[in-house]
Amino acid sequence: MTTTTSSRSSMERDRDLLARFAWSRIVEPGDRAAAVLINAFGAAEALQRLAAIDEQIKKRVVNASYAPLAEKWLARHDMSQAQRELEQALAAGLTALLPDDELWPARLGDQESADPLAPAQPLMLWARGDVALLQKPSLAITGARACTGYGEHVTREIADHAAQHSVTVLAGASYGIDGAAHRAALAAGGKTVAVLASGVDRAYPAGHRDLIDRIAEQGLVVSEIPPGTAPTRHRFQMRGRIIAALAGAVVIPEAGLRSGALRVAQQAHGIGRPVGAVPGPVTSAASAGCHMLLQQGTAQLVADGEEALAFIMRSNGCNEEGVPA
Repeated sequence: MTTTTSSRSSMERDRDLLARFAWSRIVEPGDRAAAVLINAFGAAEALQRLAAIDEQIKKRVVNASYAPLAEKWLARHDMSQAQRELEQALAAGLTALLPDDELWPARLGDQESADPLAPAQPLMLWARGDVALLQKPSLAITGARACTGYGEHVTREIADHAAQHSVTVLAGASYGIDGAAHRAALAAGGKTVAVLASGVDRAYPAGHRDLIDRIAEQGLVVSEIPPGTAPTRHRFQMRGRIIAALAGAVVIPEAGLRSGALRVAQQAHGIGRPVGAVPGPVTSAASAGCHMLLQQGTAQLVADGEEALAFIMRSNGCNEEGVPA
């Protein structure tokens, strides 16, 4: 069984783990109503009360459509199946990380703190690799899937510079900018973290299976989605809030106006993370999203790896040498 250190007893943690895993099988990421129940009663008791359709729960959930919501949750709930799937995941060597564990990244709660109506933080995380990287200074680099040669070149320079200065490169393992960032970090001998919208044991995109396996061996692959689960549009959107929260700063090297990277930038800006964007040719649709972020004041201009490094160091209260300012 692969777990992480916790101040609770092993029995208490196991009970919470099973309950949170069961919840993660029946609700989608970011579910606010489920988070209210779990925060009020704890994951295990919330499940018990849900099964009984307890009147007290109804009073705790500010949601006029609670009754059909509870029915939908119960239709998906199967504790015996959850127990089997959890045992299989742990037997496969996957790491389960819970909010009360010492290595849980507290930064994940920043979005809820900034906006009580924002999607809830993850119920738990699954990981392959070195979970201690979640506590290290990190720079998120994300952007267009269909990037240009210019975007890929700038991404490699920024990721390489960050990795050589012991800054973890965080991205989503997608085609384009994200994949280029991971590869550059690995090539520089640095650390990189991939946040997936699927289970950590289900490589997506499939064409990046080898890359994701390398990241798991030399860095970390993490997800809030249960093992074996496929990605969906909603799960991709929710994945963005994790990237934004985990990172000390976010840089968008290239992104069009409809790129999901813009959502990550906006979420990061909303919780006080520094956001940088790389300008491109004014005629390039692939850079239009970056230009919009700069025009709106959501992002600051970043032109190369050195500027990006100074960006993340300032966000951590350090100078370019990593010394506290």
